[in-house]
Amino acid sequence: MDNFLKKRKSKIHGYGIFTLKNIKKGEKFYNVPLYKVSNNNSKKFAYIGNNKYVCDSKILNWVNHSDDPNSTLVITKKPINLLAKKNILAGEEITCNYFETEKENMIFKISQP
Repeated sequence: MDNFLKKRKSKIHGYGIFTLKNIKKGEKFYNVPLYKVSNNNSKKFAYIGNNKYVCDSKILNWVNHSDDPNSTLVITKKPINLLAKKNILAGEEITCNYFETEKENMIFKISQP
């Protein structure tokens, strides 16, 4: 599912995740792996609710912040997904607003490096 997502140098911050294919608005395009969940926040961990944080060093850790993001983290149930908020063209960087999700005002946080 994620073989079209690649880490590259970013103009936003350090490195970012870019898509190699078009992603349609509303498409769930990445399942966040939950094998590294913690009760404690750490550098680049993402808040997933219920005082739990996840580290996904393959994709999610490298998604940069935007005030006008093209994706959002959906935490309504497992699996946790990245969802396209708008059409994303091949070559574009995947971005999220670190402080919002679509789920009932839940806060999505990734600690800054």
